[in-house]
Amino acid sequence: MTRSTTDPAREILGSAQLHAVDGVTVDVGASRLTIGADRDLAGLATGRFSTPSVGVSWARDQWPDHIEFLGFAFTQFALPVTAGRDLAFDFAPAPGLRSPSAMLPLVARTGERVVLLAPLDHFHEQIVAVTDDGLFWGWHGDLDEVPAGFSTTLGIYESRSVTDALSRWTSDLAVSADRVRDNVLSTHLSYWTDNGAAYWYRTEPGRTIAESVVDVIDALRADDVPVRSVELDSWFYDHVVARPITEIGYPEEVPPTGMLRWEPRVDAFGEPGGRQIADLSRRLGLPLVLHSRHIAPESPYVTDDGWWIGRHAAHPQDPAFFRRWFDDAKRWGATVIEQDWMQVYWFAVRELRAVPGRAEAWQRALDEHARATGVDLVWCMATPGDLMLAASLDRVIAVRTSDDYRFNDDPAFLWTWFLVVNRLAGCLGLPVFKDCFFSHSGVGDVRPENEGAAGGDAIDGDRHAELEAALAALSNGPVGIGDRIGRTDRNIVMRTCDDDGRLRRLDGPIAAIDRCLFGGPGRGDGLMWATTTASNSAGTWTYVLAINTSVDEEFVQDVFDLDGESTVYDWRRRTSRVLATIDLGLDAKDWALFVVSPPERPAADSVGDPDRYVVVESAT
Repeated sequence: MTRSTTDPAREILGSAQLHAVDGVTVDVGASRLTIGADRDLAGLATGRFSTPSVGVSWARDQWPDHIEFLGFAFTQFALPVTAGRDLAFDFAPAPGLRSPSAMLPLVARTGERVVLLAPLDHFHEQIVAVTDDGLFWGWHGDLDEVPAGFSTTLGIYESRSVTDALSRWTSDLAVSADRVRDNVLSTHLSYWTDNGAAYWYRTEPGRTIAESVVDVIDALRADDVPVRSVELDSWFYDHVVARPITEIGYPEEVPPTGMLRWEPRVDAFGEPGGRQIADLSRRLGLPLVLHSRHIAPESPYVTDDGWWIGRHAAHPQDPAFFRRWFDDAKRWGATVIEQDWMQVYWFAVRELRAVPGRAEAWQRALDEHARATGVDLVWCMATPGDLMLAASLDRVIAVRTSDDYRFNDDPAFLWTWFLVVNRLAGCLGLPVFKDCFFSHSGVGDVRPENEGAAGGDAIDGDRHAELEAALAALSNGPVGIGDRIGRTDRNIVMRTCDDDGRLRRLDGPIAAIDRCLFGGPGRGDGLMWATTTASNSAGTWTYVLAINTSVDEEFVQDVFDLDGESTVYDWRRRTSRVLATIDLGLDAKDWALFVVSPPERPAADSVGDPDRYVVVESAT
């Protein structure tokens, strides 16, 4: 059954074609599209996630030639993808990174008009898919059974700006959580051992990885670097295929296989038993952040009954199973569990996708476990569905919004990813995490096998350290360093926080401005411009970050228009001027940071702290 009234996106996307099956109603209203089940249904699955079973399609032969699209791919970290009328979205932008040709939300822009297609409920069950003829919104193709009365709703928002359309959508969601804000990971500087950091499956010579972590924290204390928590990554527990733990140097590549047991790995700590992590926390004198990933089908936790078992992962049917993680974490001295590989859970366990609400039940249960134990959550490798649901989960204290540090040979690819997804996450009210970074700008001692490693600077330094630190400080979320012992640049680190390690607050994360969201955003046609604000009793201060993210390593000149003449503090040059526009030229991978004062207020450096990236902070 189908029913249609006025197509709200007609002027941009053309007339909608409705697709339904017996027992399903598809409604097109003034600003909403709804799909509902009139009775219990089974056998809906099409066999392909990105081929919806029911919904609404728009044919591209009706679109204007100058239309542009921005979507958030249904994959890890909500990969931002862009295209024109040809729909040539790049769903595989890097080796080893592929996703289905499906996304949500989706923004279409033509001229000065923007249309946003965004879900208002059931975030995991809806997609916008790319087809040979155009676009198709509906229930994803792995949804197989739905009960009578189940329905999903897509909101349609027309505006002159992407940010305004996103803000109107998230206002309609009414899901802003009274989020936990006093977790030490959120409030103070942290140390990380995840992918990209010095001690990810690596040790100092003659030391275990745990001993190496103790050594580096002792050295940071001696140098008065105020780290207040420490992350232990996937090296601390056993996998089906164990990634080797080696002395300093890159480990050989092995498949990212699932977890066997969430228990300490003997060769990481030197002895068996669960007490080593608690002992490590006591030796460090700091709370821990503990990594967790998908459970392998071979895990002893998995039984024939009560589990959904896929080829690469298994998932308990009752998410109460995960309470053991939180009880252990609390006993071991942890403050946060980093739930990683969320995209793998979603795509590796078909039963999680086959019936509506299963992914939501899992994630709401994690939130409840966190509330009961006081061990909070960070989402990592989250899909757009996970991010949208997280907006209503108050114990999810941060979400990662780009792939791993040094994951790509071109760091600007990751900067762009981070700044674009931050526009979505910021409107959802989510604190974001950039991932760890090296604070030292030099290369240091490099073994021959590490020459040319991703990021370009091997294991001891990063020529872009200052920009990585600035991005982290402007994220309004956790800030984590991952330096090798003796390779921390205290001057750079202390620009991210106060003397006691406290992170300085902003109104939201730094995020790409509207004109940098489309067309391979900011990759050479202009500079990547990103903004955030800090509101206090003196008014609202605007941070303007510019980066030359050009692919072809070219000098780029560009202009940023201000809202009338304002006092502008150039953070890197330590100068102030009254400007109506910021006219700027930058070499490839170069950057600039400006702080724009409220009307009739003095320059930021005269009322704030010019030694920090966040010169003036928010009162919130």
